[in-house]
Amino acid sequence: MINNNKRESINNLYFFRQKICDFTNSQQEEYELLLRQEVSGRYVFPEQLFDEIMTDQELHKLYIEKIGKILNELLKEETAVYSLNIDYQELYYAETIAFLERFNCKEKLKIELTERIPVYRNNKYSELAPKELIKSINQMGYDIALDDFLLGVNSFGSLIHLNPYISRIKLSTLEFKSILELEQLSNYLLAIEAIIKPFDKEIVIEGVEEEGLLKTFPKEWKQQSYYYSVPHQFY
Repeated sequence: MINNNKRESINNLYFFRQKICDFTNSQQEEYELLLRQEVSGRYVFPEQLFDEIMTDQELHKLYIEKIGKILNELLKEETAVYSLNIDYQELYYAETIAFLERFNCKEKLKIELTERIPVYRNNKYSELAPKELIKSINQMGYDIALDDFLLGVNSFGSLIHLNPYISRIKLSTLEFKSILELEQLSNYLLAIEAIIKPFDKEIVIEGVEEEGLLKTFPKEWKQQSYYYSVPHQFY
């Protein structure tokens, strides 16, 4: 039984959006959807509530029902493409797969698999990422990205395991910005790109705000950065 406070908290979740910038003269606009909760007049990621939603399937059913209604309504009128974060934990909940199957605007929604390790899973013990589930989502017509590559589940091993079904790699600098100089950070990103280049994946760099560093990146790399786009409320 879901208590009223939890139900109200889920009903009061919002989506912000941040632009993913393409510098190859593409006319297709793209954004990442960012889940937010209002706390003391500020909109922040609802960390505690989100943890509860991910580990309590009854709460998750309510959550996925809410975002399904929002996204079907919003994207119906949109020409932009949106990226939605989905935790691996959610792939083991039947309502997630049902939502993705029923969703009316699959061509406007990319799936970003986040790096968090699931608490409950029923795939083979030796298989960290559920290949068959991800294959089925790809076959529904969704493009799939590995978010925060090299963190958590989203390792090189997972890229190799899931390679046919992954179209995009997102490299985040947030874990390293405080410990690496700009030149080191640039070298790190370029080294990772060189290693994954044979996989022929689209690359998005997330969290770089320094103009000088941004200018060193190949124009084929997409950018998600406060330098170019501050998140703003979408719903």
